[in-house]
Amino acid sequence: MSRIEAAKRRAGAVKRTLAVLAAAGLVVVGGLARATNPGHAATTSRATGSSRSVTGAESDSSNSDDFSIAPSTGQSQVQTHVS
Repeated sequence: MSRIEAAKRRAGAVKRTLAVLAAAGLVVVGGLARATNPGHAATTSRATGSSRSVTGAESDSSNSDDFSIAPSTGQSQVQTHVS
């Protein structure tokens, strides 16, 4: 085996190792993100510390008193500068 072939073999092994480590890191980060994100399935009461599941009927309720989506009535806060 020539030195070039040996170097190519080592480079291929390093590339495979890095790919496996990157995939494992992605799985770990995804697991941590999932574990630390409370999500949308449960609501937590800060006063009592209890939680309950939200049923489909509750999450699809048509009560719009909780929020409002409307266009801004003021001027835009975005400023541009061209030099």
